[in-house]
Amino acid sequence: MCLTCARRGLGALPVAVVLLLAGCADPPATPEQQVRAVIDAMEQAVEAGSVRQASELMHPQYADDWHANRAAAMRTLLGYLRRHREIHLFTLVKAVEFTAREDAATAMVYVAMTAVPVDSVETLVSLKADLYRFDVKLVRADDAWRIGYSRWKRADLKVL
Repeated sequence: MCLTCARRGLGALPVAVVLLLAGCADPPATPEQQVRAVIDAMEQAVEAGSVRQASELMHPQYADDWHANRAAAMRTLLGYLRRHREIHLFTLVKAVEFTAREDAATAMVYVAMTAVPVDSVETLVSLKADLYRFDVKLVRADDAWRIGYSRWKRADLKVL
């Protein structure tokens, strides 16, 4: 304890405060929480209309069945964003699975796209929104998860 603290009668208070604050820090995120955070960040990027932010969440070697690379996928996203002034997504992650080394993961994600905010499945059903199932593959590179591939198809609201 420092002399100034002792004179003021603060005793171990500074040490206790530091320990209390350290105890309040969030524990390190699990790999599943990290993957879900990437999916959440992609949702926020699309709703914000930010192709740049969306691109940063994708692996540099991204490719899918319709796009040869990340740049082609981002051009498609840009076109979609230009055609739709307001985009609201309702995202539901149904499953996340990892490889044995936890350096890659797959996620099954249902995404409803609407022109108005959706806060529940009940609201979604009443809007008759377009629903898609995304099968997303993520890879961990440089201690960060990035989307490396995705496949999507229309889905029925009954699956929710």
